[in-house]
Amino acid sequence: MEGIRTAPKGGSEKGGAANYNTFEQLHLSPRQWRALSALLKRPHSREELDRIAGASNSPELIRQLRQRGINILCKRIKHIDRDGLIGWHGVYWIPASEKQRLKRAIAEPPLFQSVRKLGG
Repeated sequence: MEGIRTAPKGGSEKGGAANYNTFEQLHLSPRQWRALSALLKRPHSREELDRIAGASNSPELIRQLRQRGINILCKRIKHIDRDGLIGWHGVYWIPASEKQRLKRAIAEPPLFQSVRKLGG
């Protein structure tokens, strides 16, 4: 899938390579974790990510993930709305090479999930 690169070169707003090796270094919130987990499975539109993450501004979640050095791309898809007008919507996706690095970094589930199970 070809996409428009909307993140700064190097995958981080600060520039350079990804700034994580383990899940602990990512410091993800539950919403960020849900969005990232969904994107690791398949591409998603903004509307889908809003529902999955429990947020109303998933582009901000994507910005936050990119700031942590995660390479997330956006492909613009042409569509026709209910009024017959041409429009565009974005579909976020993670390249295969980034998926491999992320899967290694998040091999263990995040701490907040374990705590939530213990606390009821």
